[in-house]
Amino acid sequence: MREILGVLIIGVFITATAVAADNPRGYYLKNEHTFEQDVEGEGFAMVYQKVNTKTLQLKNFMRGSGTMDAATLINSRQSSGTAWKYTKAKGWEKETKESGNISFVEQNEMTYSPMTMVYGTGWYERNPIVYNSKLKERTEAKSYQEGVSMVHQIEYASAFRKDIGVDLECVESTRADGPRGYGLARMKIEEEVVEGVVHIGQLLTEPDPEKRSWEHGWKNPLIEIDENYHGTFRIVKNMEVRIDKGRPSIAKDWLSCCFGGYDSIHADDKMGLEKEVFDSTCRDVAWGKAWEDKSKEQPL
Repeated sequence: MREILGVLIIGVFITATAVAADNPRGYYLKNEHTFEQDVEGEGFAMVYQKVNTKTLQLKNFMRGSGTMDAATLINSRQSSGTAWKYTKAKGWEKETKESGNISFVEQNEMTYSPMTMVYGTGWYERNPIVYNSKLKERTEAKSYQEGVSMVHQIEYASAFRKDIGVDLECVESTRADGPRGYGLARMKIEEEVVEGVVHIGQLLTEPDPEKRSWEHGWKNPLIEIDENYHGTFRIVKNMEVRIDKGRPSIAKDWLSCCFGGYDSIHADDKMGLEKEVFDSTCRDVAWGKAWEDKSKEQPL
């Protein structure tokens, strides 16, 4: 049995003021996360990594016995802001806008070979454990708000050498006069696989505007890519989806010199506004031609 060597470096940095009380999944309103890893050795390994923001998800899984030389870097950020939304029924309401990003980079080289390990003494020494697992690795990237899903998987492989990079971003605009929001989902792959099965998939959905449900989108996607390769292959792949989001709509306030109502403006501006209130300027702006009868208008 060869000696098993490994080097592992992990860094995690989280800043948070509070967890939303109405958030059952437990996402922090604000956080930053960094994960760095470098592993080299021989034996059996199983890795499961999952990173969430409010609208994004990354999952990475690896399993196999043999030799391994891998380096991984994961970064994520989650934040939220407030925008004002106007409806005739409820007036002005605060609306939470989410922003976040996840980036994942991995270089991994593995070669399959059965491994025998002895645990303990006596019966356990006479009956060692044999690890005989072919190589498997799977990376999934999802953006729920954009309806984008990307996946890459290697399975039953005798060996592989792989470089993969994933970038996920979701930014919502919180101001009508500010920059537009956008979404990004990108996966880059460069690999050589020996005697294995490779699956690569991409999905972009759109909800049914009448049913207002994602169920229709999953059944009738805008983009669907499903690729499978069995054998020995060299693959270079670049998948990317960019989505431009509109700015939040803001209705014109009936008070012409302010936004959000009389109470929200500065005290110095209220003096000029009071004249508009009493000389019918605000009434004319609010009602337009619908207010034709001015017979009962009080003189100033």
